Amino acid sequence: MNKNNNWISYLPSAVLSIIIVLSSARVYAEFDPAVLSQSTVRILIKNKQGVTSAATGFLWQTNTQVVTSLHVLSNDPNSKIIVEFGRKKRLATVKAVLPYADLVLLEIKNPVAEWKPLLEFNAIKPKYKAEVSALGFNQGSIGMSTRELRKGFVTPEMLQVLLPPDSLKNILRHSKLNVTLPIYYLDGSLLPGYSGSPIVNSQGQLIGIGDGGLENGASSVSWVIPASNLDALLKSTTSQLPVSLDAYSQIFSVDKLTPGKQLTAFHPAFLEDLQYPQIPKAGRDNSPPLWKSMFYLGFSPYLSPYLSPELSPVFSLTVKNAYAQTNVLPNPESDLPKFKEVNYHQFNFVKVKSRTYGQLLSSSGTPTNMDQVFTLFNYIFYDYKVDYKKFIFDIYEDGRFGLNIAVPHGVELVVDNDEFLVAQGKMFCRTCDYGIQYHARELVHKTQTQFQKNPEHFLNTVADQHWEDLNEEGDYGEYSDFRTIESFGAQRYVLRAAYSDFSEPFKDQFELNYFTAATNRDSWFQAQGILNRFDDEFFTSLDQHRGTDCTARNLTFKQATLCRDIETMLTVIISVHLTSFSNKYFPVEPLTEPETKKLTRLTPALKQASVTGVVL
Repeated sequence: MNKNNNWISYLPSAVLSIIIVLSSARVYAEFDPAVLSQSTVRILIKNKQGVTSAATGFLWQTNTQVVTSLHVLSNDPNSKIIVEFGRKKRLATVKAVLPYADLVLLEIKNPVAEWKPLLEFNAIKPKYKAEVSALGFNQGSIGMSTRELRKGFVTPEMLQVLLPPDSLKNILRHSKLNVTLPIYYLDGSLLPGYSGSPIVNSQGQLIGIGDGGLENGASSVSWVIPASNLDALLKSTTSQLPVSLDAYSQIFSVDKLTPGKQLTAFHPAFLEDLQYPQIPKAGRDNSPPLWKSMFYLGFSPYLSPYLSPELSPVFSLTVKNAYAQTNVLPNPESDLPKFKEVNYHQFNFVKVKSRTYGQLLSSSGTPTNMDQVFTLFNYIFYDYKVDYKKFIFDIYEDGRFGLNIAVPHGVELVVDNDEFLVAQGKMFCRTCDYGIQYHARELVHKTQTQFQKNPEHFLNTVADQHWEDLNEEGDYGEYSDFRTIESFGAQRYVLRAAYSDFSEPFKDQFELNYFTAATNRDSWFQAQGILNRFDDEFFTSLDQHRGTDCTARNLTFKQATLCRDIETMLTVIISVHLTSFSNKYFPVEPLTEPETKKLTRLTPALKQASVTGVVL
């Protein structure tokens, strides 16, 4: 025993018990969000046009210092850094930057009296499946809220493994961020606005700083910067923002806002013509009617040239500036997107972004998987030109499980009176020709064991059960060549499949059913797109008008109506297809010699960083 503690042996046992109880209460105290909220603030970056970035920060060491993510800042000389705490707002300046960890230390001259800075952190790496919490501000929410997450497993546990190839190249080209930086990998995902948020363990001890905001198609990329980097941030003598910050920060697009941004639902007959090749027929000129021969022709492997990422144009939205210039401290709430949240069973879906399909495709690290949906579309709707890249989708994300789902822009995601999660809006309902329905179920222990042994067998069983359920209402066949399973890492998978009853005799209306099933070893979630528009009249019209350019302005009423139906069906199929998980793994490719030298030059030896803030 250390002789400094010999006095303990002379204490009465009752007193000793009290000391042990009090000590244990301190070490194992539960996390109290109300306490952490006194240290947490919202960060807004605003220029003359409006708010351009929204994030979270926390007070560190003193009530005049705030830590947040570097990528939310801007080099624009007209931009202001606004720190919000309730209704109180303060202007901040940059005190120090740590580019290799994407951290910045802000300084405030007149702190809020209620602020209580965090003073220490725990540098011990959380164990796999350990519960952690993030406290922050989603972009459109009124106040702060916690997000309950779990520590995941990935090896090597560094930033590079989470970055889509294009994002990796852009970060290496434009930033000083170290892609080999050790991180904490999350099973779930941080929502937009949580960059810079304090991440705490179940005892409420600070373990890291939330970071992310990158896009990978419909999904997102986020991680935790270990809190041990705070010591290096405090010691940094650099306060100058990197020259390439604006180019670098655009990579973190989810945290960026466009003032006055307005999305308009796409209608084919009223948009400008686009010049790209015609989709070739997937069938044959003299083939029998498509709906009579669907199950023995098989799929054409051909994807239209303009579907490939190399040849596809990237579409951007025209943005109008809706903000007047101002030199006074603004009220930024009106600049933020509307907060939308839907709770369904164990899932909490928050609307995180609206994107055109072209934008989703250009940010995807696996564009081939996204384009697979057009194999089915081209097979049924060959010889129709559709400007699918301008279709807009609203993306919802569940932070705890990192699950993403999509609905056509303008269509609401709601829990109906029968407690089903559905897409609801014009032309979308449970009795309409078009519908998107969702179903969730938790896995019992026995099923979890079976899943861990053979996840592909489990998902194929789910798909077969869905097929059997369909056949209780009719005679459905499956497009077996189309069934695929995509891995997102960490035992997370998404299966995609398609069915129809086109070959069933003695019917006058048919259904195409597009199905996805996603599982993360604890639960599974399925989505199905239901297309009931197919009848003999529709099939006849479909054959009569092949060769129609749905982007043309001079369509007849019948052509315009047909194009509307075709595009609605495509948006349903794409929406279901976009079901995915965030933080997908990517193979770690060796860095080039110049890239390695750059990282070595920009990043001090991490092993030498002090850990004076460690909680013991």
